[in-house]
Amino acid sequence: MKIYRCTRNKPYSDNVPGATKTSARQGHYIKAGSVEEAIAEMEKKFPLEKEAGFTAEEWND
Repeated sequence: MKIYRCTRNKPYSDNVPGATKTSARQGHYIKAGSVEEAIAEMEKKFPLEKEAGFTAEEWND
C-alpha cells in the first residue's frame, strides 16, 4: 500500500489561502492500494462532496 495526498475540489471560501491554490491546502493522507481507492475513501469521508470530486497523488515525504 502507498500513501496518497488527497484534496477536496469543492471551492473554499474566498478569504483562505486554499481558495485558488490547491498547493496551499493541507490535504488528507490516505493509505491505499491505488489512486482510485484513495478517492473512494475520500468519497466515504465526504459524501456530500462526491459530485465536486477529489484529487489524489502519491505522497513521498
